[in-house]
Amino acid sequence: MITSWKKLLSLALTALLFSLLVISIPSSQAAPLPLKQGNRGATVLTLQQQLQTLGYFQTNPTGYFGPITTNSVIKLQADYKLKIDGIVGPQTNQIINKLLDYTTTPPLNVPAAKSPKEVLGFYVGNEYSIPSSYATLENQKDTITSISPFWYRLDRNNPGKLEQYGSDTTQEIKQVLKLAKENNIKNYALVHNLLYGQASTGRNVLHTALADPATRWTLVMNIFNLLKENGYDGVCIDIEDMHAWDRQLYNQFLAELSAQLKPAGYEIIVCVPAKTTDQSTGGWGDNFDFTKVGHYADMVAVMTYDEHTAGSKAGPIASQAYLERVIKYALAKLPPEKILLGIAGYGFDWNYGMGNSRYLSYQMAMETAKKYNKIVQWDSGSQAPYYSYTDGKGYWHSVYFENSSSLAFKLDAVNKYNLKGVALWRLGMEDPDCWRVIASKFIK
Repeated sequence: MITSWKKLLSLALTALLFSLLVISIPSSQAAPLPLKQGNRGATVLTLQQQLQTLGYFQTNPTGYFGPITTNSVIKLQADYKLKIDGIVGPQTNQIINKLLDYTTTPPLNVPAAKSPKEVLGFYVGNEYSIPSSYATLENQKDTITSISPFWYRLDRNNPGKLEQYGSDTTQEIKQVLKLAKENNIKNYALVHNLLYGQASTGRNVLHTALADPATRWTLVMNIFNLLKENGYDGVCIDIEDMHAWDRQLYNQFLAELSAQLKPAGYEIIVCVPAKTTDQSTGGWGDNFDFTKVGHYADMVAVMTYDEHTAGSKAGPIASQAYLERVIKYALAKLPPEKILLGIAGYGFDWNYGMGNSRYLSYQMAMETAKKYNKIVQWDSGSQAPYYSYTDGKGYWHSVYFENSSSLAFKLDAVNKYNLKGVALWRLGMEDPDCWRVIASKFIK
């Protein structure tokens, strides 16, 4: 009898402790629904804490449901294919609670699993108001599988040679090489023919490098020696400016580069522009033969962005429909296991009053929206964030950019078509929340 009484007392105490624990754990199930912009109080504070736990709310909880909370809810709704309205109704609330049930903390001192998909990040040093890629590389070293530093360019005065490009010092370059090596991140030296100052210079420099067989072979050997002397895993050829009549010479260059590099164990990535047809469109993509490029390259980074560019009218950087057309064309020319889907971390602010545009990082886009008190909208047709505003001079602006929600559908396409992975331009410009989405889509 005494034993039974003790058991009953023990069960009662256990039940009491459990009920106290349940009461102390914030839950949106008890919150009056729907929750939307303009609400405030303890239930909103609880919601913000939950979104913070799930990685959607990046600032301190305040208890006020403002634009930041709205955007956090929109990101979650986009990721889980809910109605995107920024309002926490029954369906959104149910997803939050379900996700919280499955949220666990990884054990300490256990290295995170690398993605089975290739996650290539283009690395760039400080440029104007956009920070270096280093902080992102360091913070996301467990997710990034490879990098390609934007450090080398064809020498305009001697195109068979390479010149260093960018603001990175020798010490900074060594630091990046060291960080990549210590974290098993492959490193592909990027070689380009861009940003000489005049539009025609890049293609003329390239022609000089390719037209003469001796100069072309000198370029091949200079690339080979660069990889060997610096411990690179391979090269990323980012030739984006080429005369139409140099198409076959470019293919010959890739053939010679492949013959020299591959027996030595080096890999070749080639960047190609997005295109959707073999018919001439008058764009620079006309000059690239995807099939021939794929024959010599280990991976082909299809730059699936700039559907709308700095010089075009305003619009999404890469809409869902555009992405699908580019992928289907690429798959007709290349095996899926060679395709890296190029994704953007940037956007543009088109100034219709001045007739120009501004290149934006995610952070710059959000700061501009905050400055002009604008709420970021969601274009469900193109799957892209956007907003518009009028500046202090009375000029109207249209802003399109990329965030983690617009990234999510692109990663779904990589999985749907079983592509090799992604190539992000560039590290340090993206929405920080992109890395949570990449992990959720690629690391199972």
